[in-house]
Amino acid sequence: MATLYLDLILLMTILCSLSNGQSIANGNNTFESLDALGCSQFKAIILEAQLQGTFTSAQALTVFVFNDTAYSLLPPYRQTGLYKRSGTAEARQAASEYVNSFTLMEAVQTSAFSDAAPYQTYSSLNRKLFLNPRDLRIGNVASGLPGPTKYFCNGAMLIRPNIQAGQHVIHIIDQVLDMPIPFTALAYASGYQFYVKIMQLLQQAPQEDGEYNYNKQVQRVLTGSQVTFFLPSDEALNRIPAQKLTELQGNHKLMLDIITLHIVPSQVLFTSLVNQNEQFNTQFNSGTVIFRKKYNREGVYVTGALNTHRRVTARITPANITVNNGVVHQIDQLLGFVYKNAMEEIAIDPVTQNFEQFITVGRKDLQDALTSANEITVFAPINQAINAIANVYQNYMNNQSLINRVLEMSMLTQGQRVNVMDHSAGYFASMVSRYNGRPIKVYSEGNDTWVEGGYVQARVVKSDIGVTNGVVHQIDAVFGIPTRDIPYTIFCKDWLASTFVQMQYVGLTKYMRDPLLVKNQECTFNGISATGSGVPNNGVYNPSTDTANPPDLYTGICGDGIQRCEFTYFVPNGTAVDNFARTQYGRQIMNDPRRWKWILRRLITFRERIYLDQLAFGVPKSFLADNGEQIVVQVDSSGAR
Repeated sequence: MATLYLDLILLMTILCSLSNGQSIANGNNTFESLDALGCSQFKAIILEAQLQGTFTSAQALTVFVFNDTAYSLLPPYRQTGLYKRSGTAEARQAASEYVNSFTLMEAVQTSAFSDAAPYQTYSSLNRKLFLNPRDLRIGNVASGLPGPTKYFCNGAMLIRPNIQAGQHVIHIIDQVLDMPIPFTALAYASGYQFYVKIMQLLQQAPQEDGEYNYNKQVQRVLTGSQVTFFLPSDEALNRIPAQKLTELQGNHKLMLDIITLHIVPSQVLFTSLVNQNEQFNTQFNSGTVIFRKKYNREGVYVTGALNTHRRVTARITPANITVNNGVVHQIDQLLGFVYKNAMEEIAIDPVTQNFEQFITVGRKDLQDALTSANEITVFAPINQAINAIANVYQNYMNNQSLINRVLEMSMLTQGQRVNVMDHSAGYFASMVSRYNGRPIKVYSEGNDTWVEGGYVQARVVKSDIGVTNGVVHQIDAVFGIPTRDIPYTIFCKDWLASTFVQMQYVGLTKYMRDPLLVKNQECTFNGISATGSGVPNNGVYNPSTDTANPPDLYTGICGDGIQRCEFTYFVPNGTAVDNFARTQYGRQIMNDPRRWKWILRRLITFRERIYLDQLAFGVPKSFLADNGEQIVVQVDSSGAR
C-alpha cells in the first residue's frame, strides 16, 4: 500500500512538472538525449569540441540547443562555417567556444528567466546570454490583447523548454544563433564610421558647460549594464553628402540629440521581443523609436523621431547582434537627420527610382511640388509596382494623361503632412489627394499597414521616410491602376485562401480571369513567391487546375480566354467559407459542384462594377447577380450590406 502511495505521489509530481512546461528527456544527460530530441547536429558540434565529458557529467548545467530543422534551414556557407568537421585543434577550439557560449553552469528553468541581468556562459571570452519572458500581443501588434507568455534566449524563441536530463536542463530554440560578441556596445561600434565621424567627434568637442557631455550621456550608457543600440552602417554615413555631414559635425547639440536617438537605455530589445508599432523612449528622452515589422516578419524597420519633422525610417539589417551589455541593430539610415527633399529621396533610393522616371514625364507643377518648401506627403510605388503597369498599359510612358493622374493620386494636397505610424489602427479617411480631392485611406491588418487610393489597395512597404519638405511612404502598388484581376487578387490574400480554393474547385477562377491582362503582378506569402502545383505562377494562370467546367450562364463570353468581362464580387472570407463547410447543409452543397457554383455566383454581378462610395447613402439598390437573381446593396452608417 505504501509503495502504491509513493508511486501516486511520483506520478502527480511528474504531471505537475509537465503542466509547468517541463518534460523529461530520454537520456540521463544532455549528450545522451540530443539524438532523441532531434538535435543531432548540435551533438556533432559537441563531439568535434570533445566535450562529451562536460555534457555527460552529473554537474548542473543548462544548454540552449538548436534542432536539426533549424540547422537544415541555414544556407550552406553557414552550415559549413558552424563546425569544420576537420578534427584540427583550431576546429576543436572553435566548436568548443560555440557550445560553451550557449551553456550555463547552473540549472535554469524558464520560471527563473528575467529581464534584470544577463547570464554568464561557460565561454572563455565572457560571452553573455539574455533570457527574457515576454507576453507578446495577439497578432504581434502593440495594440492587441496580451497573448501567452513566450521565452527567449538572445532573441531566439524556446520552442521546447525545460527538458530535464538528469542534472541538466535543455531548452530547444527555434533558430541557430550566432555567438554573442564578447564586447560592449560601444566597443563594437568603434569599428564603424558612425563612431569615427560622429561619436568620436562629439567626444572631442568642448565640454566646459556640460551640455554636450559625451562621457555622461553616451559612453556611460553604451558601456553600462543593459542597452539597445541602433548602429548606422558605413554605407548610411557614406550616402550623406559631404556638405550636409560637415553641417551636422558643426552642430554639437544636434549631434548629441542624434546619437542619443540611437540608444534605448536599460532595455535589451531583440526584434522578436517587440510588437508591431511598439514605441520606446530613447536616451534622456531625446526622442522615440518605433518598431515596424513587415508581413513576412523578415523585414523589420525602426522609425526614429526627434520631433514630427525629423522622422527617419531605417531598415534593420542585420538585426540582433548580441553584445555583452545588450543588443546592437545595424540600420541603413541615420535616425533623426533629414537632409533630402521628397524628389531627392525618391530618386536616390534604388527601390523607387522607376517612380522618379515617372515623375520626370509628369506635369511641371507636380514635379515642382516635390522640391517645394511647402509640406507634402507622397505615396511612392516601388519599382516592382511601376513595372507591373506594362501588363495593363504597354506604352504607359507615352500616356501623359495616365501619368499625371497617377502622380496626382500619389500626392496629398499641398500642406498635408501625414505620418502613417500616427494612424496605425482603423480607418483614417481625412487625407485628400491632389486628384479631384479623392480620399486616401489608411488602416492596419496585423503586421501590415495598407493604403487605398483610386480603388487600388497597396501595402506600405516602408513608411514615414522624413524629408526636408514632408514625408514619403513606399508602397507596393500604383494608385488608380489595378494590376491584378479578381481571382489573383483573392489568391494574394492569405485570409481568402479557402475562398480561392473553392473558386478554383467550381471553375470561377477561369471564368473571372482577365484574358487581356498580360500578367498579374506577383504576390508573396510570408516573403515566398507564389509558385507550386495548382498555383498561379508569376501571375500566369494554368486553366487545367480548375477541376470543374466554367459556369453555364454566359459561356462563350467569359472564361473563353478572349473577351474581358466586368465583375463585382462580394467575397466571402475564408472564415465564412470554413464555417459553412462545418455545417451539414454546407457539406451537402459543397459536395455538389454545380449547386455550390450557383450559390457563389449569387455574390457576383455580371458586366457591372459597383463602387460603394458612389451609391446613395441609405437607399437600397438592386443589381443583377451572375446567376440571374438579384443583389440588393445598401450603404448606411454601419457600412455596406
